[in-house]
Amino acid sequence: MFAICYSLFLTTIYAQIVCVICCAICGFISWQWYSKSHPEHGVFILDSEQCRFENDTIKINGHISNKSRAYQRSVWLYIEGFTSSHWLIINASGVDKQSFVRLKRATLAARRECGESK
Repeated sequence: MFAICYSLFLTTIYAQIVCVICCAICGFISWQWYSKSHPEHGVFILDSEQCRFENDTIKINGHISNKSRAYQRSVWLYIEGFTSSHWLIINASGVDKQSFVRLKRATLAARRECGESK
């Protein structure tokens, strides 16, 4: 929508086409990032220090980093693995209440442990 409105103010058709294509590419990249970090289904296993997430498309192993954030209705996990790191966003509506509270506590504990180790 932004690309179409913005392209109306450009004077040449070439500039309008380039603007629409660039915005479409940016939108596609943003959608890919959103889809990867906010899966619709999967299994999240939380051990004492390690965590694992698996679904049909992605498998993540690692520990919860101090970059993770716990909000009122969602938890943004930054999982640091052995070779790479991943963002994983989990909403409260996607899990039962008790599991969400446990996940928030684990996130806050991981942030506290990383803060104390410095």
